[in-house]
Amino acid sequence: MAHLYTIIRSGNDFSVSANDGPAFFVGRRVPYQGHIGLANIVGGSRLKRLVFDPAKFTDRFGFWAEFIDPTTHCEGRNFLALNSYDRAAFTFGFGQFAAHVPGGDFVQYLRSLLGLPDAQDYFPHLRIKDGHIHSIDGAGGSLALEDANSTAKLMAYLNPTLDEVEDAEVIAAARLIHWTTVSVAAQEEQVSQMVATFKSFMTRAQARVGIDGRSADLCCVIADILHHGRGGRMTWPLIDESLKSAKPLEALLSIGVPPWKDRCEKLRKAIAANPNFKTKHWDAESKDFRD
Repeated sequence: MAHLYTIIRSGNDFSVSANDGPAFFVGRRVPYQGHIGLANIVGGSRLKRLVFDPAKFTDRFGFWAEFIDPTTHCEGRNFLALNSYDRAAFTFGFGQFAAHVPGGDFVQYLRSLLGLPDAQDYFPHLRIKDGHIHSIDGAGGSLALEDANSTAKLMAYLNPTLDEVEDAEVIAAARLIHWTTVSVAAQEEQVSQMVATFKSFMTRAQARVGIDGRSADLCCVIADILHHGRGGRMTWPLIDESLKSAKPLEALLSIGVPPWKDRCEKLRKAIAANPNFKTKHWDAESKDFRD
């Protein structure tokens, strides 16, 4: 049965009650570059701490659960992290999956969620049809919300405008927060998507610059650069130049500095804390890391 949500607002803070149960924090109304939206990893946030712990997922994902962890440190590590104030319109999860990219991580993640047995309890008006997310109306008609070229309708479904915080925006966020809080399967879908994304980064890096035999610490920085998008149009030339340098790790970590100095330092510390990043190496043939 579909859950019923009630919005509770206190100043700029939005909470929601599911089925008249205890209220849980969804996000705070924040301005950003002329836009208005929600954020819940903010100072004084009452967001539940549901932190990604790679040790809980290594049985299923092996070293890949560790490999994605440094980037999750840079993104807040919280399965429930949300923002809806920038051009992505809706970003969610410990990996900050963004809804504006056709076929991107958020789209693939939501498609996977909608395949879970309890999906209709959370998103009763969404279905997967012909491999894409559709909204279903009362008469049984459907509308594709995303395709290979656009996610504009999906973005509008989740967050109608960037002018103000709307009820639809709060409820969409509440559904994902509630679902992820109570369902281990929903949490695993986040991990699975993050792993799939980082595997694709390694495949691309192998094709573009050749990383066979490279240590996992170097590969992890490359993956974070691609995930974060720093480097711009010069990303691959900069990565290639860094790998050929005398100190490739330092060179890779310098990409995006100074604007992203704090992120790069956080990434460095998280990588250094795990000795496996020095002992594991990328194997191009198996498309996996080996000792």
